[in-house]
Amino acid sequence: MSEAPTIWINGEFMAADRVHVSPLDLGLRVGLGVFETMVAYQGKAFAHHMHYRRMERAAEVLGISIPEREVIEQAMEEVIAQQNQRAERLRIRVSVSGGDNALEGGKNQGDLMVSATVIQPDQHTGKLAKLVKVPYTVNEQAATAGLKTASYADYVLAYRYALKRGGDEALMLNTRGHVCEAAMSNLFLVKDGVVKTPSLASGCLAGVTRELVMGQCLELGFPIKECELTEEDVLTADELILTSSVREVQGAVMIQNEQQQSGGEITAQLAAAYAGIVREELGL
Repeated sequence: MSEAPTIWINGEFMAADRVHVSPLDLGLRVGLGVFETMVAYQGKAFAHHMHYRRMERAAEVLGISIPEREVIEQAMEEVIAQQNQRAERLRIRVSVSGGDNALEGGKNQGDLMVSATVIQPDQHTGKLAKLVKVPYTVNEQAATAGLKTASYADYVLAYRYALKRGGDEALMLNTRGHVCEAAMSNLFLVKDGVVKTPSLASGCLAGVTRELVMGQCLELGFPIKECELTEEDVLTADELILTSSVREVQGAVMIQNEQQQSGGEITAQLAAAYAGIVREELGL
């Protein structure tokens, strides 16, 4: 019997090493596909409607078909049920490939795959993330700028670059030299009580957690600005914050600026506010 992780694919569970993908599928051939990563808390997926809307937008730009929201929600429920539902947090990944279509396009829907893995309780919790600036840039003019697509190699390589240099995340600039995002998360900074984050025009991902945190800034009375930021702004910030579904709200520090203090009061308040949103929405 296979010990490979079990994947939900096109309506059935299958060991990962038994899953077959068509060599003609555009997701495999050219990386034309979309995916979303979200977290299930005690068996309940958080903000999945927001994630589905983002997937819809990306699929529209890429010209691929995705299943109805109800189909994906049912698949997630089945995957969560198969896992330990009492696990504190599960990482849920939903991906849809481009399908067996010509490069010119087509209407054949690709594979829908859903998986879940347990997030360790101490992952990203109670520590500052170490940011490493990478030499790779984000093309803010690219057709896929700001979208979560299967063409993710640039971000994976940036992430690996940071890990090899003792970091936890990669700081990425765009072609104009402005701060864009981290490889796997969005970036905020605090300076003189003002919370700032790169605008979507920078090419950064329209993060679900990013959107929620911006709303919490307004709720808590923190001035929030979407604007152009420089590397110097990051190096001289009072606080640095990373946001993503898995990281939630985490303080950060540039690895080459060890005297920089971060993880401050505003970070703590936003982290607590985000946790409150999760509890309220899911009834925990």
